[in-house]
Amino acid sequence: MTKQQAYFKHSVVLLLVIVFAILFSPAHSQPSLPGIPSLAQQNPASNVGLGKPAVVQPGKSFQVVLQQGVQVGAVTSAYIYTVTYDSGLKVRNYTVTVTGGGNTLTVSIPTNAEPGLYDLVIRGTSTIKLLRSVWVYKTLPPKLRIVHFSDQHYGAGQPDVITGDMNRLAGYLVASLLNPDIVIDTGDIADTASADQYAQAVSYEYAFLYNYPIFAVPGNHDHPPDSFTKYYGDTYWYRLIGDKLLIVGLFSPEQGYPPMEQLQWASQVLEANKAVPIKVILVHHPVFYYQGELKTRYDDQNIISPYDPQKNPNSPVSSYWSVNMDAVKYFLKMIEDYRVNYVLSGHVHRDLFTKYTSTRTGSTTYFITITTMGMGSAIYDGLDYYTLDLNTGTLDFPVKPPTFIGFNNDSRKLAQNSIPVGIYPPTNNLGVSNQVFTPTFYLQSVDAYIFRVENSLPYLNLENTVVWCLPWTGDFNIKVLSALNGASVEVLDKMVLEGKLYIALHIKLPHTGKLEFALYKAPDTQPPAIKVKMLNPAKPATGATVNVFVEVSDPGWGVKNFTASYFLAGKEYKLTPELYTPNTLTSPATAFVYKLTIPPLENVGNLTIKMIAFDNAGNRAAGEYTLTYESPTPPPQPQQPTQQPPTQPQVPAPQETPQPSPPTPQPAPAPALPILPIIGAMLIAIAIILLLSLALRGRRKTS
Repeated sequence: MTKQQAYFKHSVVLLLVIVFAILFSPAHSQPSLPGIPSLAQQNPASNVGLGKPAVVQPGKSFQVVLQQGVQVGAVTSAYIYTVTYDSGLKVRNYTVTVTGGGNTLTVSIPTNAEPGLYDLVIRGTSTIKLLRSVWVYKTLPPKLRIVHFSDQHYGAGQPDVITGDMNRLAGYLVASLLNPDIVIDTGDIADTASADQYAQAVSYEYAFLYNYPIFAVPGNHDHPPDSFTKYYGDTYWYRLIGDKLLIVGLFSPEQGYPPMEQLQWASQVLEANKAVPIKVILVHHPVFYYQGELKTRYDDQNIISPYDPQKNPNSPVSSYWSVNMDAVKYFLKMIEDYRVNYVLSGHVHRDLFTKYTSTRTGSTTYFITITTMGMGSAIYDGLDYYTLDLNTGTLDFPVKPPTFIGFNNDSRKLAQNSIPVGIYPPTNNLGVSNQVFTPTFYLQSVDAYIFRVENSLPYLNLENTVVWCLPWTGDFNIKVLSALNGASVEVLDKMVLEGKLYIALHIKLPHTGKLEFALYKAPDTQPPAIKVKMLNPAKPATGATVNVFVEVSDPGWGVKNFTASYFLAGKEYKLTPELYTPNTLTSPATAFVYKLTIPPLENVGNLTIKMIAFDNAGNRAAGEYTLTYESPTPPPQPQQPTQQPPTQPQVPAPQETPQPSPPTPQPAPAPALPILPIIGAMLIAIAIILLLSLALRGRRKTS
């Protein structure tokens, strides 16, 4: 063999070793998926951002007012950017001009900017980023498509938080498949006004409503507004959309109506924009708790009078506003004087549509109050979908449930006008329970995002191309786990930029359609692990209820389902696992703890619990656990009394009240070493040794 042939042979061997090393270094060695909450950030501006984007045309400018304590310094550069789908995903990025200083900056949009919703980045001595903060438009459509939801109540749900989580996402999916031009949110974004709940809201809206401008106001559950303002900015604001539409957002805090100085501010805004033909006011608490038509005027004391459950139970004025009738009259006079077209509200977790015609001015204002999208409701969780004719001001409802009554009278105040979303298990005010509409489930795990969604609405076939923005690391793949009854999902394009996966999905979800798919970075070939964590009581006794806590973990694609039965005297008794932890799925979860309740059993020594778990990749695991009961202690036998000499009475020593023993976690098996990374590391080491060997051999030959 010649020297050249030998060198070539060694080179080929080295190359093969390196290739195998790369192939056997698995995606499991990549970092875990960060999870959707990692998208959250506080808003550095008070007047623009996600929830109130600037509305601007190319060549025009707008102001940015920075939050207290935020400093940029001398601006060196600034730009807006977005990812949009147009026969493929495209990054639109434009340099913008920033002037001014201090906490107020003026941003000018270039004339060549294309329409879209943009993030704004401003660089100076520090860099700030304003999420979804600039809505650029060239011309407005003849009819503006609007999705309206309210009362998301992040951190809560009915009957539990996870149902709330799923219904909120169901609402986002339905909203995006309806393809609105704008989204309106009338408050109670959080349930307890905590910062983590706003972080969840911002991240999920950014991820799943990426291309849709959101206009939001706070509600009483967003009070005090400290955390709200950190993420969403100002509590009241207005936006002029072209010369056609004025939207005024107000804040009604815990008192149930906006303070008078805010109403006076709104009056000034309406006065300055009185030539705008269509005017909309957003306020969380509804002025009217009434379904139907009213023909009256602001100072009609026979109709516009305070609600009192004993003296005036039929007043149309809501109990919230009734405590300040001066505010009610001021507000109604304002909408009459300026011919406000629509007032959108939430708060009452039910639908109340009121057509208000002023006998003083002849103007008509439609008060539309809608149900919650993620909490307990008088009817169900849902959202509304409108088309607003920008030439006539007419509002239409393109999707009407069979229960839709619009502005017709209903003395029960239980209209069902909204499009229902998700599920609603509890019994509502109409006596209906276990309602199923668009049941949705998602799970974030180490290697995948899992989605399941169905459409049980016979009057609505959903289909659209949507752009999602998900935190990402590593490779990307999609696997359709199930697609039934005409449902489908297709990846049209994808790109990863700065740790974010932008993905264009064409989703089709007709009536009865069911869809389940995984967006993943690595395959999952390992089954879940089942482990009994603890017993309560720790030492079960016959005749007592026993709770068995079982952890099912799966670090790959996450746990899908878990079933269990116990066997006694040759018979099987099915158990109903109750999810114990986690209590929310807004953050990644790789392990679920289930509670199995064994009913009181007499005269039993032990029984066998058999458990089966599946992960979302279809891997199956089975486990058994022998539950041993302690024999009851026999009662003491009576004995003959014996004579004892008298003694001084003794003070009994204090006895500690016996506490139930805490369940003892069972030892977890030692984790298996990840064999594939070890093999990959060994092959890389071999490659390095061969490389050094070749180098030394060549060196000897040349010396």
